[in-house]
Amino acid sequence: MQINTNKKNTIIVAHRGASYAAPENTIPSFELAFKEDADFIEGDFWLTKDNEIVCIHDSNTKRVSNEKIKVQSSTLSELKKLDVGIWKGDQYKGTTIPTIQEVFNIIPKNKGIYIEIKDDRKIFVEKLREIINQSKIQNEKIRIIAFNPNTVRLAKDILPEIKTYWLFEWYFSKKKCLKSLARRRLMQTLKTLNCDGIDVNAAPYIDEKLVKSLRENNLDFCAYDVDKVEDAIRLINLGIDSITTNSPLKMKEEIKKNNSRNIA
Repeated sequence: MQINTNKKNTIIVAHRGASYAAPENTIPSFELAFKEDADFIEGDFWLTKDNEIVCIHDSNTKRVSNEKIKVQSSTLSELKKLDVGIWKGDQYKGTTIPTIQEVFNIIPKNKGIYIEIKDDRKIFVEKLREIINQSKIQNEKIRIIAFNPNTVRLAKDILPEIKTYWLFEWYFSKKKCLKSLARRRLMQTLKTLNCDGIDVNAAPYIDEKLVKSLRENNLDFCAYDVDKVEDAIRLINLGIDSITTNSPLKMKEEIKKNNSRNIA
């Protein structure tokens, strides 16, 4: 399958940084992602007890540290005492949970970030607006993503200038649901969100009909969990705007090799 080189370049997003090698959602992981030439990084964010936005996937720290502390009930100082790197290797010993400001500070000028909102409270989005307004990152280099449709609506209302996507996991395929029915349900929800597009898990159901429906409604089309090069090639040929992967360098190299073989 040959890539249509007339299409615009697909953005490569590093899922929780270069999380295949470095501890997810940490500064080392994000720095490695940029070294591997990722266009954007993606991180998960919660609000602490003392109103600080921090980067961690789960609602508590058990999976990435040796202690179970609930993020929303803890202060930044308490969370900073945890080592969230050593589980990935001794070289990452002492790595701490970063604030969103710390993440912003290491983003190169021509790169960007996908901010996944895990904390669905209005106070989180209001704090995020404050931090974005104080940052030097251009609005076009920021994407907001969330699974909760209400959070998507809230984010778009409070931050209308930032592109906001609905995160969607295609579970219909596991229930033998007709693709046409699933597609209609997806589009019906999207039309109520006033968002800029969808970020959906890579799966065989993604086809030209779905993409056509999205484009007819002026919606961006993105996918996550893209770690197989054959999935990436298929999605790029459908004109996808971005793919999120755990291994940005590997993905870029494999896409480039595939394109070279087809051109030859």
